[in-house]
This record gives sequence, C-alpha cells and structure tokens, in this order.
Amino acid sequence: MDFLPIKDILFYAIAIVMVAGALLTVLVKNILHSAIALIGTFFSSAILYFLLSAEFVAVAQVMVYIGGVVVFVVFTILLTSRLGEKALEAHRLRKVLAAICSIVVAVLAVMLLKGVGGLEQIAPEDYSSLAAIGKRLLSPEENGFLLPFEAISLLLLISLIGAVTIARTPYKEDRSAREK
Repeated sequence: MDFLPIKDILFYAIAIVMVAGALLTVLVKNILHSAIALIGTFFSSAILYFLLSAEFVAVAQVMVYIGGVVVFVVFTILLTSRLGEKALEAHRLRKVLAAICSIVVAVLAVMLLKGVGGLEQIAPEDYSSLAAIGKRLLSPEENGFLLPFEAISLLLLISLIGAVTIARTPYKEDRSAREK
C-alpha cells in the first residue's frame, strides 16, 4: 500500500484551511470577522511557503500582509464602520450574477494554468534567493518592482487619511455632544 508522505498530507491540510479561510473572508457578514479570517488565510499561505522552502517569502508574508496590511485594514474598519449597524442585504439577482462571474473566472484560471504547462522550468535557479528578491523589489529597471512598491505605499497612506476623514466627527457635532 502506497502512503502519502507527511509533507503532502500537511500541504493538503493547510490548503484546505486556507481555502476555508478565504471562503469565510468573503462570505461572513461582519466585516471585522472577515478581516480576522483574512489573517488566517494569509497565515496559512505563509505556512505553505515554508513547505515550499521559500522561507523569506513566508516571513515577508507574515510581516507585510499580516503585520502591516491586515492590521491597517482592521484599524480602518474600526475607525470607519459602526459595527452594531445592520448589514445591507444583497438581492438574489446580484448573488446569482456574482456566483456566475466567480465560476467564469475560476474556469478561465484553470484553462490558463493548463495551457501554460511546465511552470517549474520557467524560473531561473536563483529566482527566489534573498538577493534576487531584494534586487527585483527595489530595482527601477523593467523587471523591478520599485514603482508598484511606492504606489502601494501611497495608496495605503491615502486610504488611511480618507478613513480618518470619514470617521472624524465635525467640530460642531463633537462640541455639542460634549456639552450634553
């Protein structure tokens, strides 16, 4: 009898947890619970990176996405939303259209991945080394990511300023609330 190696069993278990977390992220009605499910999804993907021997990418996943982006999203949620309010219900037609679009995107992704084939031979051998990732991340050249890196940081700053502006109560309302 042929058994799966422990690494394969662990991979499938973590992949199931990750897919469940991703589904919870989009299906839960409470946005704060959704952000917490997103943390679990990102952590599961970091574990998968460790299993693939991409330790730097796994640590970056935890530090950047969980430690930075999701914490930023949670602060934005807490600043801008009123968690006790009733959530808006989507109409049945909108749910059906969303399901159809999701299925179409999933089918297109599977067709694209089947058509590519031989993915393991595309990347050079030192493609995921720490030095190569650092050079690509901060390189202004054609294959570098300096411009997207800076654009994302500006986008996060603008969204934080917008969240604080939306959440801020006007001075007159704040003053009248304190006087009561």
